[in-house]
Amino acid sequence: MSEVTTHCPYCALNCGVRYEVAADRIVDRARWKESPLTAGALCSKGVTAHLQVHHQERLAAPLVRRGSDLVEVEWDEALDRAADGLLRIRNRYGPGANAVLSGGSLTNEKVYLVGKLARLALGTPHIDYNGRFCMTSAGAANKLAFGADRMMTPLAELERAEVAVVIGANLSAAFPVAVPKLLEGVRRRGGRVVVIDPRGSRFVRPGDLHLRIRPGTDATLFNGLLREVDRRGLIDRGFVRDRTTGFADALAAVANTTPERVVEHCDIPIELVREAAAVIGGTRRCIHLHGRGPEQQVGGVANVLAIINLGLACGHVGGPGRGVNMLTGQRNGQGGREWGQRCDQLPAGRRIDDPADRAVVAERWGVDPDRLPGVGRTYVEILDAARRGEIRGLLSICTNMSVSAPDLDRVEASLVALDHLVVIDPFLSPSTRHADVVLPGTTFAEEEGTITTIEGRVVRCDQAVSPLAGLADLDLLGDLADRLGAPDGLRFERGRDVFDEMRRVSAGGPVDYSGMTWDRLRDEGGLCWPCPDEDHPGTPQLYTGRFAHPDGRARFHRVTQPAPPEPVGPERPLVLTTGRVLAQFLSGNQTMRIPEQQALAPGPVLEVHPDTAAAFGLVDGEPVSVTSALATSTVEWTSNPELRPDTVFLPYHWPACNRLVAAHLDPISRIPAFKYTPVTLAPTPAAPTDDRPVAKEVTTR
Repeated sequence: MSEVTTHCPYCALNCGVRYEVAADRIVDRARWKESPLTAGALCSKGVTAHLQVHHQERLAAPLVRRGSDLVEVEWDEALDRAADGLLRIRNRYGPGANAVLSGGSLTNEKVYLVGKLARLALGTPHIDYNGRFCMTSAGAANKLAFGADRMMTPLAELERAEVAVVIGANLSAAFPVAVPKLLEGVRRRGGRVVVIDPRGSRFVRPGDLHLRIRPGTDATLFNGLLREVDRRGLIDRGFVRDRTTGFADALAAVANTTPERVVEHCDIPIELVREAAAVIGGTRRCIHLHGRGPEQQVGGVANVLAIINLGLACGHVGGPGRGVNMLTGQRNGQGGREWGQRCDQLPAGRRIDDPADRAVVAERWGVDPDRLPGVGRTYVEILDAARRGEIRGLLSICTNMSVSAPDLDRVEASLVALDHLVVIDPFLSPSTRHADVVLPGTTFAEEEGTITTIEGRVVRCDQAVSPLAGLADLDLLGDLADRLGAPDGLRFERGRDVFDEMRRVSAGGPVDYSGMTWDRLRDEGGLCWPCPDEDHPGTPQLYTGRFAHPDGRARFHRVTQPAPPEPVGPERPLVLTTGRVLAQFLSGNQTMRIPEQQALAPGPVLEVHPDTAAAFGLVDGEPVSVTSALATSTVEWTSNPELRPDTVFLPYHWPACNRLVAAHLDPISRIPAFKYTPVTLAPTPAAPTDDRPVAKEVTTR
């Protein structure tokens, strides 16, 4: 019997866990009380996470397509087939005819190697990851305003805050272990919690100030709050003068956003607008927490910039109990956008279109800068290019576009159009339906590596058991790179060896891990970047003295509210918004195979305000049809009086949701507008849409 310390594979809290291991199997779980932030507490997903490791539907051997069947083969045959298809396409159509899509649940080490494989082995510029659906609006806005893309304030600083503002984040479902408890502390000390969301959630309490704004009006609200804070004389003039630029221009842009105009656009009582301005502007100890609500819109970047403008104007940055914080969603959503798997990015946050950044990475990789491709397409744009025949080969790892991407009928057409699709995954997902090769991936317990948490804290994950299919993902990527003709530098024995190279590559860069060591990550419970030398303690709190822009100042921005690409109207008078439920995660490829989680959330359920249900003639116990401009899904429904009557909510873990959502993209972040889809409802006696996960159905050799 041995004990192994690692972290939960689901959300970005990265709750710590210890496993008891015997005979290469996890046999028990123990609480790791010293783990950062959550002290070993787990939600139901974390409690049952290890059940995926030895699950009967795990892929135990590679698969190749023969006719209509996926057939088990040996590793060499599968890897040869995977590489041959990609090489054939590259030789005939050029390197840009191949693409890579990956995920925000990969370790930092795998993120780094996938990006390196795309650039040096495939030579393609087209690599992106499913964090494109999650954090890109927040990341882009933070780069524009602050110069860096990371949560600025540790969540524990909520213990010092007098006000917490939660914008478009269901903390009960997304971060149940830590954040709701920290908000209770704010309330107990006599502070206020301000919630800005069309929908109520379990973490919202009767004494909270809840602004149920109309979907798609976030920037209008925050512009109006900025104007009202200024009118009340609550601007932190010293902070604005000494540490920012552009305030006068930003303030001029909101001159006409009166409380009356906010009421007209956002559809909330005027007294709540004024009270919110007084509460938020009346303290310097305020932490803003924004989630996907304002971000997954065609105006996602503008919405976040409006939030940041208000926070900067009030001096809510750079000290105890202060911060304008983005809430990363996926396990490694933070590290996933730092280590080179985005189409515009090289490792350690360096830009692929910056000559100086290219020169540094090329030198440390031992290649000529001209060897590195330029900026490629984003996630949805890669799928669209595949449908048009411009991209013909696709390597996918740890992403399930057949459930998670918008406009699923269009996604299906894209996958059908591909000449060659290679999928790396521990399970058969819906996205393998058209795969030519499926390579068994490792689960979180079968590998060592690092994860960067919601707070920018790099933590260490130790390997508990051997890979079920006999080949670790690091070896798989190395073997594939060899077959693609990559130079030396893509083969490593262990995750810690990759981490050492990453440290060297990151030195002096925007995301500097160079002072972190494998042993320090365990001994010190993780370290926050930047950490430029081995004597450095890490940087949990950003921007205490200067911002990441060269002049050290933060930037205000002029913000106007973008119009939705498709307004509501008589045919589709309601807005569909999407999000999580606690029991499931992302596309459900892991959690839906665990009976304990399925029992808690067996299928998609539409939330409808009771007045709306009555107006549309919905019948208790009978399904409802939800129709957008693209499709109709039939699902169960439930009444939620804490939801705006003009808004309905559907969790995105099942295809019934995203087949309704159009692929409208923010012009800067290229994030899809998951939070705003006009729909209508109709009662129906038909059975709900079948949205069960794909089970293991292969022909064995």
